[in-house]
Amino acid sequence: MKKVLLSLLILTSFLFASQGDHKSELSVTVGGVKPEGNLDLKNELNLGLRYGVYVQDMFFDVVEGGFERESGVKYDNVSNKTDINRFFVNLVKEYDLSKDTALYGLVGVGYEDYRNPMFGNEDDGFLQYGVGVKQWITEQFALKAEVRHGITFGGDNNLFYNVGFVIPFGKKETTKMPIKSEPIVMKKKPEPKKMVKKEEPKPEPVVIVTPKDDDNDGVINTKDHCLNTPAGKLVETNGCMKVITLHINFDNDKYDVPSKYTEIFNQVTDVVKEDNNYKISLAGHTDSRGSVAYNQKLSEKRADAVKKALVKLGVDSNIITTKGYGESKPVASNNTDEGRAENRRVEVSFDK
Repeated sequence: MKKVLLSLLILTSFLFASQGDHKSELSVTVGGVKPEGNLDLKNELNLGLRYGVYVQDMFFDVVEGGFERESGVKYDNVSNKTDINRFFVNLVKEYDLSKDTALYGLVGVGYEDYRNPMFGNEDDGFLQYGVGVKQWITEQFALKAEVRHGITFGGDNNLFYNVGFVIPFGKKETTKMPIKSEPIVMKKKPEPKKMVKKEEPKPEPVVIVTPKDDDNDGVINTKDHCLNTPAGKLVETNGCMKVITLHINFDNDKYDVPSKYTEIFNQVTDVVKEDNNYKISLAGHTDSRGSVAYNQKLSEKRADAVKKALVKLGVDSNIITTKGYGESKPVASNNTDEGRAENRRVEVSFDK
């Protein structure tokens, strides 16, 4: 049994990517403990409570502290009973199976306290490892199932099996889009002309001033509302980059473009028809529901789906590039249905 659990824990570390988009979570569990035969203990009900905090920039995702209690555990062949309290700390690594399902592995250390020690059973520290699965029912409630193997410092073995529920606390911060501000250009007052006595004033030379266009987008600074447009981008008459935002209601957890949206791509193809020197850049975005890694892949797939739709309309696939940004660039709040709908989008820009 020890070898099987340890092999599962190692194998899953290489298969999936981490999830978890809240700051902490509370778990309540119920299950049983199967003790090693030489401990002379019966298998009894085990109740537990845990609190975990998500961490960043570490191999593991959660640090959790826990408490479990077995009440009235019977000894073999005698009428005596004991209560067993266990305190422990675990390091947990989570892995996405889907948007709402995660597999996790854990390792930890703890201490067990016997209220009525007998037959060599006594207070001792222990190490443990295990695997489990977590299924989110809503954004605020999940179910979990878990199996663990514990080894005391004295060499005794216990097999723990639990089910329970999880309640999350605190949403992780999302990066807000910076607000661009235009620089204020101060004009110098012309210096007063000096009067020269007894001389005819010389005519001032005619100076032809070429209007400035600092970002070389074809719109002079005095009419340019976006003075730092990236080089080679197609711009509007106000000097800001031409961006067509496509809000497509993709089916839940899907990236295929519904056929009813085909007509809205004509505004993209019209730009290419007017000037075939431009190439098309597609940027996919999602809302914040689901893990960061999952949303990154979903945004890339949705950008690729729009590319396929444009190719079907006759656009050369060689002039289209795609990139996904996941949930990293929201344009509205992810706390409302309307805001999340605004964030699920594909943005189209044009490059020379």
